[in-house]
Amino acid sequence: MPSRPFRVLGAMAVACLAITCAPIAHADTDDSLSTKTPYRYSGGTLQAPPVGFRPVNTQVVARHGSRGLSSFKYDALTMAIWEKANELGAVTPLGQDVHAQAMKLHEANENLGNEDTWAHMEADGVELSKGNKLERGYGNLTEVGADQHRQLGERLAHRMPEIFNGEDNTVVVESSGEPRAAESGYDFVTGLLHGAPQMSGHMSRAIKADTKTLYFHKDKSNPDYKAYKEYQDSKELSDYVDAVNSRPEVRKAAREVLEKIYTKDFVDRLAAGEWTFKTPEGKKAKNDVDAALNLYNLYIIAPSMAAETKVDFAKYFTRDQANVFAMSLDAEDYAEKGPGFKGSDIAHRNARPLLDDFLAQIDQQTEDHPKGSATLRFAHAETLVPFEALIGAPGSRTQISPQDTNFWQVTDWRGAKVAPLASNVQWDVFQSGSGQKVVRMLLNEQQATFGRGCRPISVNSFFYTVDELKHCLTGASIADGGWLVKPSGDGPSTPTTPAPSSTAPTVTPSRPGGFTGALPATGV
Repeated sequence: MPSRPFRVLGAMAVACLAITCAPIAHADTDDSLSTKTPYRYSGGTLQAPPVGFRPVNTQVVARHGSRGLSSFKYDALTMAIWEKANELGAVTPLGQDVHAQAMKLHEANENLGNEDTWAHMEADGVELSKGNKLERGYGNLTEVGADQHRQLGERLAHRMPEIFNGEDNTVVVESSGEPRAAESGYDFVTGLLHGAPQMSGHMSRAIKADTKTLYFHKDKSNPDYKAYKEYQDSKELSDYVDAVNSRPEVRKAAREVLEKIYTKDFVDRLAAGEWTFKTPEGKKAKNDVDAALNLYNLYIIAPSMAAETKVDFAKYFTRDQANVFAMSLDAEDYAEKGPGFKGSDIAHRNARPLLDDFLAQIDQQTEDHPKGSATLRFAHAETLVPFEALIGAPGSRTQISPQDTNFWQVTDWRGAKVAPLASNVQWDVFQSGSGQKVVRMLLNEQQATFGRGCRPISVNSFFYTVDELKHCLTGASIADGGWLVKPSGDGPSTPTTPAPSSTAPTVTPSRPGGFTGALPATGV
């Protein structure tokens, strides 16, 4: 197979090319895989809606499912470093197969793609954004990722069967227009139709590409595009990432991992910056931490590619070492995508078009299709992470200062929980006979509270009026007298997932238009 060249600056030219990844021991772990954690559904009880309210709508945004490597980068650099060490006789017995495994991973990524699914997508009118096409290679969805979304779709059909009964329902499906997001949406709908076969023939399989709401970080018409791009390229952000990666525990973990693979002298020379390894696209590895992080990125992608290839990078990492590198990636994602640094909302305010669309579609769809409706959206971590920060979802409510480099100690933000592969935010909408609407939010299919000062309909409730969400999330005013239901019933039900004591607010709504309806006595 033809190789792809890349350079080792300050050393010799190195050639490389083709790689893949391996399933990792501890794939079922807590936070050690960062945002490359494959999605896991944990079940749980959901709080019942208020008495007299029925399901009418759901608004969904989900990250694409598990994928391969996004580009020829981590594998390329890992092989280049290994080749230099091999040239110098500096590879340990344990490290002998690093290059072969990286090549195996590369080859699997080069061939990644499901042409049968693509043929159906094209026949059904699935749109991609300009410049994108369905073709084998890096960045595509894996079989693990396709399964994640098929199962998500089927569970939605079972959770909200009333809005997918085939009786004048409408379902709108959108994606960022990137292939892996569009394919995730297509697989999701496949699962939805399996769970609600009565919808077959009553909804289109077409998927519209919408970059304004689902790829806003690259949308030049977004009012915050220029400011966000400047922030991404800022010294403040790069200095923070460098400071995190310069922490003693990061350097220690990097050396411990690399000395399993290379001699101490070679690792010393890496740490001293004797060589710079560079891909044709300009990605670099300049020191020991860079080298370890590139290897770590192969380690964490392996579970997502378990159906496509078998590799084992787990033998190079203890759980504690993996956690250190997960902390490093989490800190960078948090600072770049949101919540970001104290005193600024630049990292996440570009998600406002998506929030506006959630609220607008609730109003429009419930009016036009009162028997049931949904908007299903499929996008990326760059979509989900800032959106969760914008709405104050659990885990995304606090900001840090650029001096807070011990990231996991100063925040509860964890990439494995906030934005695993196929992560999702779902707003289930319920309506009374008089037209009142309340929303229950699910974060990765677990009921969750809103932040931003949003007030639920009662203490320990997971339900919020639509007007309250418009007020607390966008600043819209609430008119007096908007709610007509009088109190009756036995009070709030008790959710079992998560516990109210840790996630539910403890304030009673008091704004004008606050909900005063009856609540059920039990959860469902």
